[in-house]
Amino acid sequence: MTESASISRQFARWAAALRYEDLPAAVQDKARALLLHALTGGLLGANTRSAQALVLSTLHEEGRADGAAVFHTTQRASRIGAAFANSELIHASYLFDSYRMLTHPGPVLVPAALAQAELEGRSGHELLLALVVGYELVCRLCDDFIPSTAARGFRPSPIFATLGAALSCGMLMGLDEDGLVTTISLASHFASGLNEGPRVGTNELLIHEPQAARNGVFAAMMARAGHIKGAESTLEGRAGFYNAFTGSHTGELSHSFTGSKQADMASITQGLGQHYKMLDFMFRLYPCPGYNQPVIELMAQMRQRHGLQAQDMAQVRIHMNAIETVYPSPAFARHEDWQQPRVWDSTHYFAARTAVAGSFPVANGLPPGAPDSDPDKEAQARAFMARIKLVPEPQRAMFSPTIAIELQNGKVLQDSHPYERMVWNFDQLLSRLQACTGAMEGGQKQHDGLASLVLGLDGPQTLQALVRHMQGEAV
Repeated sequence: MTESASISRQFARWAAALRYEDLPAAVQDKARALLLHALTGGLLGANTRSAQALVLSTLHEEGRADGAAVFHTTQRASRIGAAFANSELIHASYLFDSYRMLTHPGPVLVPAALAQAELEGRSGHELLLALVVGYELVCRLCDDFIPSTAARGFRPSPIFATLGAALSCGMLMGLDEDGLVTTISLASHFASGLNEGPRVGTNELLIHEPQAARNGVFAAMMARAGHIKGAESTLEGRAGFYNAFTGSHTGELSHSFTGSKQADMASITQGLGQHYKMLDFMFRLYPCPGYNQPVIELMAQMRQRHGLQAQDMAQVRIHMNAIETVYPSPAFARHEDWQQPRVWDSTHYFAARTAVAGSFPVANGLPPGAPDSDPDKEAQARAFMARIKLVPEPQRAMFSPTIAIELQNGKVLQDSHPYERMVWNFDQLLSRLQACTGAMEGGQKQHDGLASLVLGLDGPQTLQALVRHMQGEAV
């Protein structure tokens, strides 16, 4: 790769030459973990009415006997229809992966790539390779730019994941370097998703990731058709992707996780193929935003370690990265006063619910606002929210809270939860996912079968077996 090559050209050249055997063992393992996490969500998502309705609508419009498999049904749909439907099932479970707080590629890349791998007759190794390339593109494109994207009113997750899904699909469709450049270019035109819904509490984001999956597939399809040539400078050009979605094509930032207002554009591809940023992905287990996952874990650990009950705690201060306190955007926070939050959509609630109950329900196919089985604990949690105070810190690492609990006797207990605790390999993830299988049709046995298939992915037969498992065994 030369310094004069465009960003998209550098990614396309790397992807076109890469082979599964070139991937470090840790990267291969992480790819399997990311796939398992997403497909577990796909099994759980069948429990939600919204997903069921959208899948039925998709099958009505785009069902076709020679298409790709749709989870939980013997029916099939066009490649873009199957990507959308299966993405909806994953997304509805709230079991997402997460990178840099506001991107969740799993519900986008996995269903898009799986549909292409099935229809193109690819092997399990080829699917995993395509996912690695797509994930790495997402990580590197969004890394320093997420807060600036969110501040312009865009929701970063579908914006960046569209490009990752497109690159994964382009590889599985057999596109060469030039074809992959065009794929990335077209995907940059299709990226979409606004933050107004998350800001005011409506639910458009239920189809953000599914539509991104669809758009990623469509970008690769149009590139393979061969009638369109994408701009080399589609990402860094004066009127390109970064200018549109961050406000600058030279790395100027309006907001950042660290306070810096300048990103190095050269760092986007620096170390490509040697240093894999996708290894830093964390996995959500609870049906709430990713930055609340370590808050729940730390509160539960402190409560157990010190033998605490809610009535022992006078006040709880949660130190977090400042951007995490103004979700979904530093320019368009959900609440005018984030210290006076609503129930169900705030760090205050998730910390309070854990402080009162000692734990928080894991993702089980139910939406975050579902009625709790213990109304008394819910009432206690709502009352306890007044004792929670957020302390925003611009220089604090993301997903790395410190909780200080002031007891009724004046004593203060304090502990921290570094981000690295939630960056799991395949075996660690599999162990934690056991808690999510209770609501799954087929339960632990079905999930054990899924994990075995993902772990054993290699040739075309193993990929087809995985597809059959997702489609048939939950019927």
